[in-house]
Amino acid sequence: MFRPLFLVAALAASPALADDHGGTIVMTGTASVSATPDLAIVSAGVMTTAESARAALAENSKRMSQVFAALKDIEVEERDITTSSFNISPNWEHGPSGSRQKGYQVSNQVTVRLRDVTFVGAALDTLVRAGANQAGNVQFVVQDRDAVLDSARAEAVKKARDRATLYADAAGVSLGPILKITEGGNAGPRGPMFADRAVAMESAAPVAAGEQDLSVSVTITWSLAGD
Repeated sequence: MFRPLFLVAALAASPALADDHGGTIVMTGTASVSATPDLAIVSAGVMTTAESARAALAENSKRMSQVFAALKDIEVEERDITTSSFNISPNWEHGPSGSRQKGYQVSNQVTVRLRDVTFVGAALDTLVRAGANQAGNVQFVVQDRDAVLDSARAEAVKKARDRATLYADAAGVSLGPILKITEGGNAGPRGPMFADRAVAMESAAPVAAGEQDLSVSVTITWSLAGD
């Protein structure tokens, strides 16, 4: 369940008190809400090299089978495991005299969704021990972002209207009907991200989901009427 923690509102004012159609005012209200991520997306995979493409592929397939088995052992559902990339390419060795091909390289990468964000460290440890030599790129996500942002939307509209009313009163006019409403926003950072070549871990890596600031802006255009 999502847990919006606090709401912060800000305003960007861009009043336009006259135009060719009798006058309008445009105002933008912005509000943000802090929420705890409830989904972690982890990238992991295996890279192998060998003198022949066949040998590199055979070794890679063996180790990836171990990775898939490990994911099943920690009860990650099949729907949450997606092959993100698979590549077979020449392996080049670079030296003072130039570059030369030295066998082949096979890379197989998967993206894993973890619905328990507290399990990320243990999952990374499990993947590495199963044979993954590439692991990381952790993203923390608030799944139903729209539901979390609804309170911020209402606050953004209120702030835009309050500031538009202030400008209209000061100019001796009043707000007419709303002509246009547009929404923008920024989801904010998705949490810590890292990528590195994995090494054997003595214990589960400490990884914290933290909180995310989700923001939304609402720009409203009103017609103006003289008092």
